[in-house]
Amino acid sequence: MIDAKEAVQIAKTKAAEMLGQASLYLEEIERESYKDREVWSITLSLPRYEDPIPHPLQILPVDRLQYKRFLIDAETGELVAIKLREVASR
Repeated sequence: MIDAKEAVQIAKTKAAEMLGQASLYLEEIERESYKDREVWSITLSLPRYEDPIPHPLQILPVDRLQYKRFLIDAETGELVAIKLREVASR
């Protein structure tokens, strides 16, 4: 059984390996069930790379961060899934 601190470290390591992200920030930690497995849901924020030439019709400001949920098996520490975390409109 892994604890929350270990799950966060696994999520950060996997984000660095798989997404090439070194700049990561912890946003949320939650314990939940996913496909009949107990998992730690770790939400990390990552810098969003913007298009250097913005679209002329873009009116709304672009959030400079994107959010990813890393689902880590609470028993084994295995990465189960990476999901995009949608942010509610402000």
